[in-house]
Amino acid sequence: MKLKPEIIDTILDSAELLFNEQGYCPVSLELVAEKAGVSKRTLYKYFGDKNGLVSKVLLRRDIFFQESLTDVIAVFTEKKDKINAIMSWHIRWFHDENYRGCMFVRAQAEYRNKSEEICAIVRMHKQWIQRSIHHCLGGTSSCEAAASLIMQILEGMIAYTAIFGVEGRCFTNEKMYIYDIIDKIDIKNS
Repeated sequence: MKLKPEIIDTILDSAELLFNEQGYCPVSLELVAEKAGVSKRTLYKYFGDKNGLVSKVLLRRDIFFQESLTDVIAVFTEKKDKINAIMSWHIRWFHDENYRGCMFVRAQAEYRNKSEEICAIVRMHKQWIQRSIHHCLGGTSSCEAAASLIMQILEGMIAYTAIFGVEGRCFTNEKMYIYDIIDKIDIKNS
């Protein structure tokens, strides 16, 4: 079966928008089909079932994150600049009018005991971000704890902004904590 890319993109765009706005479980395949202007049969043809659709939405979103974050990191050579690029990328995302928090965290919460495939995609995505942070810090074993801590701060920022919004927040304190962590790695390694 030859898949038509434009139909796939239309369906994935519609599904991502609906999942982002409403969550995964409340959105039916009928609603996605209606939003995409296709039949429910077409959804089954291209994605198999709802879990298949959720998986494809998350995989496509992961590719976007990886490409976008890799591009912003690649511009810099210094640790702090690379980590600042990651932080700034996220802060811009928090200000996007369609920001509703992390779709990966939401997928983990909604599919924890329902789909190992979806949960594996979530883990893969979060592990990639943490490995990227680790690589930005130098990629040595002495950076692992710092990468984990920076990842936890970043995830906290995502959760905080999803609940409380970004109004009046510049995240200066979070950046200063992260810079302190990076400075401690440099001191430890010298």
